Amino acid sequence: MAVFVLQPASLLAQGSIAAWGNDSSSQVTSAPIGTGFMRLASGLDHTLAVHADGSIHAWGEDNYGQVSSTPAGSFLDVDAGIRHSVALRVDGTIVSWGNNDYGQVSLTPTENDFIQVAAGADHSLGLRADGSISSWGKNTYGQVTNTPVGTGFAQVAAGWHHSLALHADGSISAWGRNNFSQVSATPSAAGFIEIAGGYGHSMALTGNGSIVVWGYDSDGQVLDAPTASGFTDIAAGWGHCLAIRADGGLATWGYDNYGLQTSLPSITGFSQVACGWHTSFGLNSDNAGNAFCFGDGTGSACPCGLSGLQGQGCANSSFAYGARLVGSGNALLSGDTFQLAVTGVYGQKPGILLRGMNPLNGGLGNPVGDGLLCVGGQAARSQVQVTSAVGSTTFTDFQGGPFGATDYGVGVPTNYQFWYRDSPLCSGLDFNFTNAWTVTYQH
Repeated sequence: MAVFVLQPASLLAQGSIAAWGNDSSSQVTSAPIGTGFMRLASGLDHTLAVHADGSIHAWGEDNYGQVSSTPAGSFLDVDAGIRHSVALRVDGTIVSWGNNDYGQVSLTPTENDFIQVAAGADHSLGLRADGSISSWGKNTYGQVTNTPVGTGFAQVAAGWHHSLALHADGSISAWGRNNFSQVSATPSAAGFIEIAGGYGHSMALTGNGSIVVWGYDSDGQVLDAPTASGFTDIAAGWGHCLAIRADGGLATWGYDNYGLQTSLPSITGFSQVACGWHTSFGLNSDNAGNAFCFGDGTGSACPCGLSGLQGQGCANSSFAYGARLVGSGNALLSGDTFQLAVTGVYGQKPGILLRGMNPLNGGLGNPVGDGLLCVGGQAARSQVQVTSAVGSTTFTDFQGGPFGATDYGVGVPTNYQFWYRDSPLCSGLDFNFTNAWTVTYQH
């Protein structure tokens, strides 16, 4: 099962998809071609990917509509079970589709305060903004009824019939099926930063990038775990594991049929990994830049406490989670595909793409209007655009012209932020900002 890490970096890297392993349902050969993908998740034999434009791409087995019933819209997170899928919309609501034998689709919560989703074989979880957890679907092993109560959780993950939750202090709670000690052998220490669940084994990543694995060890997925540190992402499949090394290369161990180990890509530059039943996937980063200066409390405080969600700007009059600026594609002088997309702003209102050489206040931003101004240093207006009816717009053609991505020079970072009109909330000024984005054009 796939896992979403509640860290700003997990929202930033976009790229192309590498796929290898079992191809019985074309889950390898049908992987999307192109760039700009931000999130990966894989179930039994189907896979999902969120693009920087918010759309979901799905491929592989489709016996229950887990591919063909994929919804349209703008999404932040996805995960996949055996034959069902679950996704988080930008407005904090959850949508599920595919097999519904245990209510994993029909029992999906309807509230709009979720920030992450996870899927097990036939059950799903949602993490709310207050750090509480909701679970629904199959409950044979207490996957639903044994869900821990309370707030303060930072991440959820699901294995086949068990679930994991990461506390704010980095300690782990586990519940559900325990036939391989995937629950009872959970480490008691704190300081973990990521969790992942496989068929009957579980994984966790420590703050120094070392990996701990426990539970089912049919193919060495526990005993053969690497002992080095510096890993940045982890994923668990049926009997194999996958991780990203400090240099951006991949490490895998455990089950080795279908070329899971022998076909491992040798390139570096990976930013996220996902495991299906007998397949593996990696997201290889584009030269699309990174986001910074968020309204979620990790930077300067938003005016009047108007905090947005992680990776976005301060809350606005239309969306409590704030507006978002995301880059995708490759910022190259030759073969340029870089673009910036804005979502979550007031519909059909004018806005300005700002450009500057330097991040303000060390990249934390300064309170201005109802948001945070993050871009300075020879700051200039790039172009005015009116947002669509649903509050989005896209900027392309960044070489020269009014955008001037290369005006400061190739190899020099350029910082962008979208200023937009909005009904005043507390400052008395009728404007707000997205998060900021930095990109460096290369030859």
